[in-house]
Amino acid sequence: MKRLFLVLLTFSLLGGVSQKTYAQIDFDSFLEAGAGDAQRLLELYLQPAFEGIGFGMNSGWYNTAKPHKFLGFDVSASLSMARVPDSRQFFTFENSEFTNVFYADGTSVSTPTLFGPNLGPDDLPELSFRDFDDVDNDGDTMEELIRISAPTGLGIDEGSLPFNAVPTPMAQIGIGLFKGTEVKLRYLPEVSLGDDGSVNMFGIGIMHDITSYIPGEKLLPIDLSIFAGYTNLTSEIYINDEQTQSAKFDASSWVVQFVASKKIAFVTVFGGLGYSNYDVDFGMLGTFNTESGTLIDPINFNFKNNGVRTNVGLRIKLLFLTLTGEYALQEYNTLTAGVGISIR
Repeated sequence: MKRLFLVLLTFSLLGGVSQKTYAQIDFDSFLEAGAGDAQRLLELYLQPAFEGIGFGMNSGWYNTAKPHKFLGFDVSASLSMARVPDSRQFFTFENSEFTNVFYADGTSVSTPTLFGPNLGPDDLPELSFRDFDDVDNDGDTMEELIRISAPTGLGIDEGSLPFNAVPTPMAQIGIGLFKGTEVKLRYLPEVSLGDDGSVNMFGIGIMHDITSYIPGEKLLPIDLSIFAGYTNLTSEIYINDEQTQSAKFDASSWVVQFVASKKIAFVTVFGGLGYSNYDVDFGMLGTFNTESGTLIDPINFNFKNNGVRTNVGLRIKLLFLTLTGEYALQEYNTLTAGVGISIR
């Protein structure tokens, strides 16, 4: 490959940001070492990016437990910041997990993930490649042939963002239906990124008021609803100028929560408790020619997670304008800020 281009992060695509994110990794060299070694390295290196997007996609769905009245609606935009845990800023490169790449000065070494610190070459460990082609014809295919620096991180909290987090922007609309039910839609038609690729998204959520099923509902001091939401995001980014090689990303997430809220004047306090899930697939597709052979669709891995999700938030409504802040407790604690227009 002529460029070291790895993936244009999904949050940049959705946010309409023109800045591209490049992985500082000599991917050509790792392909020379074999698809297995290249896949394992990328899986460890990219893990926090895909996990953060998965957690962020389940945020920003609601800011009150009270559904719209019939044909009431809101339009909103939000930005979620899934904070990367310290444990995901580095990964351990274990010689035992690789075949043709190794750390010569020990059996393992700590190196930054994509969302780790941006280190200079002198601060990065060097990874060695075995002479599996026996270049010097001495019969030893296990000796060192070349060394390269391990990949470095983006260093996002060093200036780009206030803390180390994976951003995920969203836009959606909510519409009130019959009998205390509201539907929420997230939609981005397939958008061409010119010579870089395309991206599209679809999401649907349902909120239903459950206070009517509780005896003495009129005495309840709060609004109560149940919410379920699903989001799917796909993108394909071309790696080479000929557009014969691409990085394909397919992420889906869903969340089910009980939601409660209390309105006092123009301020609404809300919270939720429930269960969330995400499933992210990533692949590098195409034919890749190396000195040791031809590799077809060499990279394909998956990240998935599920668990309890709880969140609390605050909404301020000034006439039709709403300002929202939300904080979700999960493996990647997520801060969400939103703005919208709401008409009951």
